Amino acid sequence: MTVTPSTSILVMLQTNSNQSFIFSSPRLREQIGASFEITLLSHWVKKEAEKLLKPKPLPTSFWVSDSSGKVIVRFTETDGDPKELAKRLIREVTLRALTDAPGLDVTGVFIEASSSTVEADDLQELDRVFLEYSLNRRPAAARFPQLPFLERADESALPAVTPLTNPDTKRIYETARAVGVKESYEGRAKLKEQKKQENAEGSQSTVLIDFNSFLYTATEEDAKPEYKLSLPARSKRAWALPARFKQLDDVSGHLKTSMADLYRDPTRLEAAFQETEVVEQEIVQEGEAPEDRQPIQETTPPLLSSVGVVHVDGNGVGAIMRNLGKSYDTVQSQLDSLRSAAYKCKDNPCERDKDPFQWFIMEVNYRLDGVVKAAVAAAWRDVEDYARGRQAPPVVPVLVGGDDLTVYVEGKFAIPFAESYVRHYEQLTGEDELLKQLAVVAGAKKPGPLTASAGMAIVGRNFPFHIAYDLAEELVSRGKKLGKKPGTVPCSTINFHVLRDATVLDPDDTLDEYKGRSQRPFLVGCYAPDRTGDATTTSSEEAPTATPQPLSSWARILQAVASFDGKKPDDPTQTTGDPFPRARANRIVKLLAKYVTVPKDDKARSKCLGYVLKDNEQAFATQEQIDNDKQKSDDEKQKSDDAKRITKRCKHPICAIRLEWTDAQENARGTKALVKALGPLPSKTRLDDPDEHTEDCIEQVRWLLDLIDLSGNLPYGYLASRISDDADCVGSQEAADKSIAGGAQ
Repeated sequence: MTVTPSTSILVMLQTNSNQSFIFSSPRLREQIGASFEITLLSHWVKKEAEKLLKPKPLPTSFWVSDSSGKVIVRFTETDGDPKELAKRLIREVTLRALTDAPGLDVTGVFIEASSSTVEADDLQELDRVFLEYSLNRRPAAARFPQLPFLERADESALPAVTPLTNPDTKRIYETARAVGVKESYEGRAKLKEQKKQENAEGSQSTVLIDFNSFLYTATEEDAKPEYKLSLPARSKRAWALPARFKQLDDVSGHLKTSMADLYRDPTRLEAAFQETEVVEQEIVQEGEAPEDRQPIQETTPPLLSSVGVVHVDGNGVGAIMRNLGKSYDTVQSQLDSLRSAAYKCKDNPCERDKDPFQWFIMEVNYRLDGVVKAAVAAAWRDVEDYARGRQAPPVVPVLVGGDDLTVYVEGKFAIPFAESYVRHYEQLTGEDELLKQLAVVAGAKKPGPLTASAGMAIVGRNFPFHIAYDLAEELVSRGKKLGKKPGTVPCSTINFHVLRDATVLDPDDTLDEYKGRSQRPFLVGCYAPDRTGDATTTSSEEAPTATPQPLSSWARILQAVASFDGKKPDDPTQTTGDPFPRARANRIVKLLAKYVTVPKDDKARSKCLGYVLKDNEQAFATQEQIDNDKQKSDDEKQKSDDAKRITKRCKHPICAIRLEWTDAQENARGTKALVKALGPLPSKTRLDDPDEHTEDCIEQVRWLLDLIDLSGNLPYGYLASRISDDADCVGSQEAADKSIAGGAQ
């Protein structure tokens, strides 16, 4: 390639196989450190470019796109030889990754731009070249020697290495400072105390001597040479505490008030999420709020009974980034009047007047990043509020990049966290003048909030995180199929699964087993009313009306959970009667499992009244025969004489379900209230295919498994808090009762 005086070079550097890099270790500490290492790509590019170009700050023409794990930059003829600079930048950044984050796969490519400005066609060509190169290069694991004399590490198939040296850890913590990680006074105190003890004893410990006083992060286990760890594992563990501190700084930076209980030490988080031994600890019971409760500055969270792996992905953001030219055309006329973001985000280093398209790309990157972090912070705060007096549940953001989010949290708080995040994400993007215009590119009919799909895998402690993550990712994928259904308004979704059986590890097989027995995924958010047929609910783009509006889709589902538990839907703090019998609910769910296997042409059984003749099970009983046998049963003299009855219950699943559900409505306390609460809820079958007809009783009982799981996996007080908050915003239950369109009536 011949470089001309007017040549500019576009360079793309990107991390590959991020999930494999993060989840290659089962240890939470290493996953926290690994996720942070991925975010360092932008920092490495900046530092190495400053060395190449000398000026600080870098030229405004330099940055083209900057998101987590993917960076695009530009060299022009004013910088020197663009081609040579591109080669040197790729070489230095990949070398930096090799030393600072061993095992992380960083790929770099470059192309010659077609003009002196950034063009959408050039970006597409850059993506094509990157993909082609990535498919033909050696994997990152091939960089590590595999000679027989090297001892294997305990945590992987990679060779074991000695502990990190002082220069190694010093470099790590200098980088941590550079990216904004603040000092730990606790770390300094611990180090000072240990050195004081060493001087008194005349000994020198190997635990902390290898670590800078900036942050305390090491255990005796990690620092002992005989403890066999690979180089990537040691690097990830060294990064774990700086990463955790950065997570907490990002959260607190988006909140006006400080959060009380933040668990900082990754080793203690790991103990809560993964350790098997019993830790004796005073735990505040749910619903109890001790007087004069003081914030917990540093403690080990209580041992968790279950863990929620939350994965959230934005809907249509990929389309926005793939079609940057179209995205820019959509908002070009409004850029001059664009206001600053109402949330915290990075300052755009590009000049809008010089190259508006380049400025636009960076602005979208930074605003999306700011929205995601602000939504995480708000959801985190909500989860702490939902704890209602007990210790706040530990929240561990494992992967936060672009519109992609993976978080670990206590199992009972997984669903509240995800729902809260989606709600805040919609609100923030809907209020942002730039992002709301891009909703049209993402599939919306008009400007408005962007949507997201959330998947929650609720598993037992010590369950392999990477398997739970795969399950959560598949839950998101299935939610997107409903939320982004062609020809419909894009909608946010929530999907979850409580894993009871670890013998089936394939996500598709696990979820297919529950097909037809649930109404999941759920449509939620501001666009849900349009999809469920609730025409009386206004969208976020419409002006508020004086007429009270129905509760949101999610609040209505929670009201059904309250009714299922025998509580008042409007105020779940009050008990109205007995809960729906769990034994009957489980029995109906098992019947549903049989029902879904019945051939489609045999599911209706419209001519069967639920009974067949005893001497001929193929013959449907008439209503007269059924009534006569019922009369015999009611007759005290004939009650035990089965020989005189000529009918018996039909064993066909649809008939068995009808009879169970009818019997419940007639005899089980609380069933009528539950049926009323189920009325406004949408039918997934009818949402999937409006032409598909299923009986109302089937659509109603398909909620039972969802209600069982929700009832058992939500924190104390969440129902009352969330329903009350929603009612304060949109209206009363009386208004909600008037709107049942699209429900299973």
